[in-house]
Amino acid sequence: MNFIRGCLLGLTFIFINAASADEDIFSLSLEELVEIEVTSASLFKESLADVPVPITVITAQMIDETGARNLKDLLTTFVPNFTSVEDQNEQNVAARGVFTSSQQKMLIMIEGHRLNSRSYSMAAPDYGISLDKIKHIEILRGPASSLYGNVALTATINIILKKGSELDSTQVTLGLAKNNTQQVNFLHGQTIADLDVLAWGQYFKSEGDTINIPNSPIYLSKTSQSDSAIIGGYDDLPSYDIGAKIKDDNWSLYANWRRGHYIEPFSGGGKTGEPYDYDDYAKLNGIGPGLGWQSQHYNFSFDKQLNNWLWHQEIYLDENEINSLVIVNPETKTYSAPSWRERSVGLISSINKQTQNANYLIGFQYDAMKIKDSELLTSFEGSDLLPIEGRADLLPKAKESIASIFVQMKYRLNDLWLANIGARYDYKSRYETENIEDFSPRLSLVYNKSEQFNLKLSYASSFVDATFWNRFSTLPSFQGSENLKPERLESIQLTPTFTLLDQNLILSTNIYYNELSDFIFRDNNADILGPNYINAGELKSWGLEFEGQYQHKDVSLKAVIGYQKAISSENYGETDGDVHNVPSLTANFISTIAVSPQSDFNLIIRYIGSQMSPIFMEGEANAKDYSVDPALVLNANYQHQITSDFNIEFNLHNVLDHQYEQGGTTVHPYPQQGRSAKVSLSYKF
Repeated sequence: MNFIRGCLLGLTFIFINAASADEDIFSLSLEELVEIEVTSASLFKESLADVPVPITVITAQMIDETGARNLKDLLTTFVPNFTSVEDQNEQNVAARGVFTSSQQKMLIMIEGHRLNSRSYSMAAPDYGISLDKIKHIEILRGPASSLYGNVALTATINIILKKGSELDSTQVTLGLAKNNTQQVNFLHGQTIADLDVLAWGQYFKSEGDTINIPNSPIYLSKTSQSDSAIIGGYDDLPSYDIGAKIKDDNWSLYANWRRGHYIEPFSGGGKTGEPYDYDDYAKLNGIGPGLGWQSQHYNFSFDKQLNNWLWHQEIYLDENEINSLVIVNPETKTYSAPSWRERSVGLISSINKQTQNANYLIGFQYDAMKIKDSELLTSFEGSDLLPIEGRADLLPKAKESIASIFVQMKYRLNDLWLANIGARYDYKSRYETENIEDFSPRLSLVYNKSEQFNLKLSYASSFVDATFWNRFSTLPSFQGSENLKPERLESIQLTPTFTLLDQNLILSTNIYYNELSDFIFRDNNADILGPNYINAGELKSWGLEFEGQYQHKDVSLKAVIGYQKAISSENYGETDGDVHNVPSLTANFISTIAVSPQSDFNLIIRYIGSQMSPIFMEGEANAKDYSVDPALVLNANYQHQITSDFNIEFNLHNVLDHQYEQGGTTVHPYPQQGRSAKVSLSYKF
């Protein structure tokens, strides 16, 4: 901590008297943003106007201006109807009211490479994904299994990296905030012998806010000696994201090592949700209470032109590891340590042909996963963590695989209409239970009358299989059920977009209708010996999403508004059209003003509507009704370019220190972080 503080002060004194600024290659006008090409929606490059489904693009400029802390901040700020939800020990986001006890419903990728694990399907939107390496993020809103198969249920998020040739520099950023929060970022890009080289690294840790818990039945369902909770803690072993990408005209190599550990605010096992004393529990391999994860990703891709066809192939390998410490009973200081490792390998091969009026693509994917080992250690009343004699493994050593065929066609019907059709067939070989197969179609029509008006109508169907963890876990309170069925989501969307005032104003609205079936949810009322995961039933819902952006000279204004309602449900958390723990109305207003040629100021006003958040009390069969009040949260960010190479940034999160709560898969809503200030200094070599 003292070393980082000294570096910050030293850099400040060295450069504080200089002042000049370079044009940022990653800053885009609205006109340039309209012309940006994306690849996530069809697996080939196309303009935003031609993309067949609603899409949100978050640029590097948006990331820098807002001072976003992590991917979760970006999603809940810029994507309508993406809302924060709480879990016992993981960061999570709901998309259009759909979520579970981990971020398992959205596919997160880097340059098309999957980050979600296979046995758990988790890709946490936390500090294990650094932001400074990002050129832009493409978020497909709605089902996308026709392209990506399993996991792409509610949304697909593809992170596009900056190019080394565009950077041609090395940048180091040091950040400090309260609660011993430390962050170091490294970013390097250059061209070496016609190779584009990008390398990055991020180190992050924070003790989080320790807040007092009121003496209320909401938080104290059992006798507990603790009256506080840690909110927003990423401590013990630091989070990191280290990676590199090397690319030439025909091939690319990507390698990435990531880790995270989120401290569980309340007990995460047993009935969950009780205050506990963090220091009462011995760490295991440097990890205290909470969920720790570690991932490695490797990908080699190669493109070759065969006459009029482009042949693309990838081979990849992923290693994922979970290491957790779960508090079971704070009164008796009982806790457990579940852990397991998996390895996945796969290949993708596709051919793509483009003509004057059409684009055709056909591809094949094979993905295989193996559980390498698993372990469950338990401590009773402060004893050593030991395995329970005679108990089955946490997860069986097993293999599963998926073979898939996918096709995609984009055809220009005339000067006004464009058709986009895609489908994917997946066949999964399951361990011990019946194999599954699924067909996921997508149909879309795009109408482009002029540069000023665009209309999209789409239908898509998506699925996600029950995770290996959901089916075979032996952990009490998280017992699996091996006969779980895949979840399915069908969606119809209508998206009109207007581009006005010489492309200085963009107004986009999306209306959607969703049918969710066989949804898997952790039943908080289930017995501790389970099974705790069930195919809960169905949810029919509709929603309205609005994105508006105005840019003129030194001012940029953006509005992101989402409204959603349930039409009907069966065995799903919903009351009178309100999905539990999800606000029906959310709104973000983002303004950025260039104070001077070297400085800009950003303010985010976030409105989070009221929400039903039932409380599950031990010994009571039914949940108690509870409503979370609406919240108004302000975030501010100021950055100043001291020289062309040196930048200072001040970020204030929750400016008004508003006290509010958020529910989720937890047994009661959790309090949220209060005001926090952060200062960051960046130097470019």
